[in-house]
Amino acid sequence: MRRPAVYRSLGWVDFKNVKRDRLLVWMAAMPVMIAALYRFGLPPLADWLLDVHVFDLRPYYPLLMSIYVMTAPGLIGTVIGFLLLDERDDRMLTALLVTPVPDVEYLAYRLAIPLASGFIVTIVGFHLIGLVPVPLFDLTAVSLLASFNAPITALALAGFAENKVTGFALVKILNAITMIPVVAFFVASDWQIVAGLVPTYWPMKMFWLAASGEGYLSYGFAGLAVNAVAAAMLLKRFHTVMHR
Repeated sequence: MRRPAVYRSLGWVDFKNVKRDRLLVWMAAMPVMIAALYRFGLPPLADWLLDVHVFDLRPYYPLLMSIYVMTAPGLIGTVIGFLLLDERDDRMLTALLVTPVPDVEYLAYRLAIPLASGFIVTIVGFHLIGLVPVPLFDLTAVSLLASFNAPITALALAGFAENKVTGFALVKILNAITMIPVVAFFVASDWQIVAGLVPTYWPMKMFWLAASGEGYLSYGFAGLAVNAVAAAMLLKRFHTVMHR
C-alpha cells in the first residue's frame, strides 16, 4: 500500500475517532481557545497589574508566548496519544500487524501527523495572538522544533500509559516536565543550560532569543539533536509495545 493511501485511510479513521469523542474534540480545540485567551485576556490583565500593583507584565510576554509555543503541539500530541491508547485497548495495533500496512508506514504516519499538526497550530495560534513580534523565518524555525513536542507526547502516552486513566496521570507529569524550562527564563547564569535535559527547553530558548533579536542557531541544532534522540527512544518503546 502506497504512503498517500495509508495516510488517507488512517487519517480518516483518526478523524472519525476524534469526532465521536467529546474530550478529544475539546482538547483538539484547546490551542485556539488558549490563543484567544492570550489575545483578549493578556492585555487587560497587563493593564490591571500595572495600574493596581505597579507590575509590568509586558516584559514577560516572550516567556508566556514560549509557553504557548510548547503547549499547542503538546495538546495535539495528547490527542494522538489517546487515540493510540484506544487503538491498543481495542487491539487495533495487533490487528494492524496482519494488514498490508507495513510497520514503517504506520510509524511514519504516527510521527508525521502530530509533527505537521503541531507546527500548523503553533504558527496559526501565534499570529492569532499577535503580542510578540517575531520575524516569520524565526517563528518558522522555532515552530518546527517545538512541533517535536507533539509526537514525543503521543509516543510517551502510547508507550507508558496502561490505559486512559493512567494516561491522564502521565499527561500531568509530562506537563510538569514541559514547564521546567520556565524556571530557566529567570536564571541568567550558565546553569540555565541544565534545563536543556528537557527537550522543550530548546524551542523555548530559541523563542526568547528570537524575540530579543539575538542569534539562536546553535540552540536550534542542539535542540534538534535532543528532541530527535527523545523521539527515537520513545519510538523504540512504542514499537516494542506494538509487538507484545
